[in-house]
Amino acid sequence: MPGYPLFLAIIHSIFGEGMLGIVVVQILLDSVSCVVIALMAHFMFGKGFWIAGTISAINLNMIILSASVLTDTLFLFLFILFLFSLMKYLKNEQIIWLFLFVLFISLATLVRPLTYYLLPILLIWIVGWRLWHRDSILKIGMLTTLYLAVVVAILGGIVQHNYNQYGATNLTSDTGRHVLGWIVPATYQYSGKGSYQEGLILAKEKLDLALRRDNLVELPLNPFEKSSYKANVGKEILLDFGYGSILKAWISGSIINLLSPSVAFAPALRSLEHPSFYETEGDGVVSKLLNYIKNSNGFLYLSILAVGTIISILFIFLSLIGVLKMFSTYSVITTSTLILLVGYFLAITGPVLGLKYRLPIEPILIIFVTYAILNRSAGKDLS
Repeated sequence: MPGYPLFLAIIHSIFGEGMLGIVVVQILLDSVSCVVIALMAHFMFGKGFWIAGTISAINLNMIILSASVLTDTLFLFLFILFLFSLMKYLKNEQIIWLFLFVLFISLATLVRPLTYYLLPILLIWIVGWRLWHRDSILKIGMLTTLYLAVVVAILGGIVQHNYNQYGATNLTSDTGRHVLGWIVPATYQYSGKGSYQEGLILAKEKLDLALRRDNLVELPLNPFEKSSYKANVGKEILLDFGYGSILKAWISGSIINLLSPSVAFAPALRSLEHPSFYETEGDGVVSKLLNYIKNSNGFLYLSILAVGTIISILFIFLSLIGVLKMFSTYSVITTSTLILLVGYFLAITGPVLGLKYRLPIEPILIIFVTYAILNRSAGKDLS
């Protein structure tokens, strides 16, 4: 996607072609992100600015990634602006906030295609909400037109280019590699069928068999056709696993991603001697975790991971309390929308592990934790 390269090009044109300028700008963006999360909590609950702001400022996942030349900080910044605008729209229903939340989520998609499928889901969600409010068909039609116009203005050029050059309407040609190279072996392992490495071997064997079945010497040269072919092979493998195995792997991967300590991604900790979690063998989550601990000889490394995991568990526990309290004492539509967003990211990430995949969920979890802290006594209404 061109969003991050354009971002880097602008920074290089201003500060020169060094890494320092990129890191400084990203740290500034990350700082603003913390402020916006704090403002969002204060807007939603009438207080909680310092609680949400402090939690955001010490969020290790955000801190680590802001110092890395990756798309995550810019994507998160735009996604948080989208969240703030969406919460504003759900509260006051002003069309300017509809325009802004569609603009920011489209710009975020321009940086990472992670939110591509969220665009139609959000449109359906908003239309359903307006129908529930019994708005006129004319008003809903105008809102839908505005929504689509902004999306097309931001992303339409990429889709048109890909269609003209490759006959494809996808944003990127990375789906096949992701499905076959990551989702299939992860599902194989976390459903208890074998190790991750065996899942990789299975994916390669199935791809070779599919090529012979279709009388193909090699994969198509068109990158989108190549991606589509690999994705279809991956889907066939997943269906052979069965829906029960897929669900088990998705739940296992989501739990690991939610509970994994952010400190595990810190360069200082990663520089210590430790085994690779992906390369650690094991049939299922428990077996893999036990083998990982057994293969980790460093006491300091394991101690830091243990403390980080405890903090992550407490954070998720407070988030769950916040969700329950928001459902009972706050706006149902707002709470449901936030849960929908969390569910979306967990669903598209599935069994693929990585702390950066949890990053878009972090500001939403911070909102839940803030509400849990503010609303400590049962029955207290902050709506």
